[in-house]
Amino acid sequence: MSTELKFFYEVTQHLSGSLQLDKSLKHCFDYLVQHIPIDGIYINLFMQESQEIQMVAHADRQGGQLLDRRIALTPEMCDSLNDRERPPIRILNHISMDGVSHHVLSQLIPGAKSLMLLRMKCDDFHLGVVGLYANQEQSFRARHADLLQSLHQPFSMVTAFNLQGRNLLAEKAQLEAENRSLRRSIDSREDVIGANSGLRQVMEQVEAIAPLDSTVLINGETGCGKEVIANAIHTRSSRANKPFVKVNCGAIPDSLIDSELFGYEKGAFTGAEKRKQGYFEQANGGTIFLDELGELPLSAQVRLLRVLQSRTIVRVGGIEPVELDIRIVAATHRDLQQMVKAGSFREDLWYRLNVFPIAIPPLRHRREDVPLLVHHLLEQFLSRFKLERLPSIAPEQLAKLQNYAWPGNVRELVNAVERAMIQSRGAPLVFDFLNTGGEPEPGRSGGGETVVIDPSRASDHLVSLDTMTAKYIEHALRITGGKIHGSGGAAEKLEIHPNTLRSRMKKLGLM
Repeated sequence: MSTELKFFYEVTQHLSGSLQLDKSLKHCFDYLVQHIPIDGIYINLFMQESQEIQMVAHADRQGGQLLDRRIALTPEMCDSLNDRERPPIRILNHISMDGVSHHVLSQLIPGAKSLMLLRMKCDDFHLGVVGLYANQEQSFRARHADLLQSLHQPFSMVTAFNLQGRNLLAEKAQLEAENRSLRRSIDSREDVIGANSGLRQVMEQVEAIAPLDSTVLINGETGCGKEVIANAIHTRSSRANKPFVKVNCGAIPDSLIDSELFGYEKGAFTGAEKRKQGYFEQANGGTIFLDELGELPLSAQVRLLRVLQSRTIVRVGGIEPVELDIRIVAATHRDLQQMVKAGSFREDLWYRLNVFPIAIPPLRHRREDVPLLVHHLLEQFLSRFKLERLPSIAPEQLAKLQNYAWPGNVRELVNAVERAMIQSRGAPLVFDFLNTGGEPEPGRSGGGETVVIDPSRASDHLVSLDTMTAKYIEHALRITGGKIHGSGGAAEKLEIHPNTLRSRMKKLGLM
């Protein structure tokens, strides 16, 4: 086998050795560096419509990377790239010898001094170039270019196939997002329960703001249905067939807030083996719902303010801003204005968020919605409990539900109905476990939750440990105004780590 044929065979084998372009390019670099004095290799695409150069992959001694870095071109530069007389291989021992290469590499690889360009074509169109560069001038000779003569087609095919695969993955992600949106639309076909009664005023506000892209701030007690209202805004907007991404700000540890919200680049930190989109990028084109916004620490509030102002994010470990087309809906059960006065929430962020506030009344202020919600819940539980017909509820039991204070709002009602169905075993539902009297029962707080301090003084009626724990945590949150971490927070009062508390709350369905 001749030297040229062996070289062609080895490069082709390395290029086709992986379905991932970054790995293929790294394998190729490791072989080429044994024959050509290069410090790196990259693949650039010529984006005709947007008049840009897009660097899609790069490899050097440190490793290979998939990239999406774009450089705008002038019309004259585009004409130069479209020139059919442009040679298939070029040696530039001074980058400044070529205007387009100097313009691009001075921004993407400023250390490059010498360059060999291998032109890629697909269906007779200029696809882009493979660039082999060195950090010293006068590094390349004609014999190096001769080695590359036969590699136009392998590089063009591998690049084209990888691009097609990336496009298919992007289309798949888009289809999955649309399917999720469609399922949400189907699942919510009964619409918002109480829209024509206790939530009439709220829904009038929803109908008014949904067609616009203005930021919305939803305020309401825990469990009152803030996510339902946020979803109603999304499904009534022009973004209804785009992603709706919910973020529980209170459930993200402080150290992970940036990487979860904004994503990260490959190699940004130990364990970052590939690029990951953050919640904001996942919601691009649609709506991001920032629940429990009041739990964000001040440091994260600063970065969120920048996103609201610029509608761009920068991934952790990255430098290129990512533009966002996004609708922001935020929610909290806390008094943000009071937090501003206390210095625990930024005033400028509050002004940015409080464009269109919506206050959701607690369930105790819309008791007329209770029968509607109960009927809706029974229909939902019907198949789960494998019942042939809806269980009955005596009028006095329904009255008991309407008279109850519901400190846990709709979330507590869901649990109460489920518990009654479990206990009824097909008989009419009974809610005697609810305290609806004016005076609290022994061992209960005024809100209706069991808080047993001394088990020896409790009644013989026992509830599950999970129920007891959930009630106790809810009680602690009410005492602290919903604050989880920091001085005076529930975690401090319960003497556990905030992350441990969040984990238990999530397990118990409190988040």
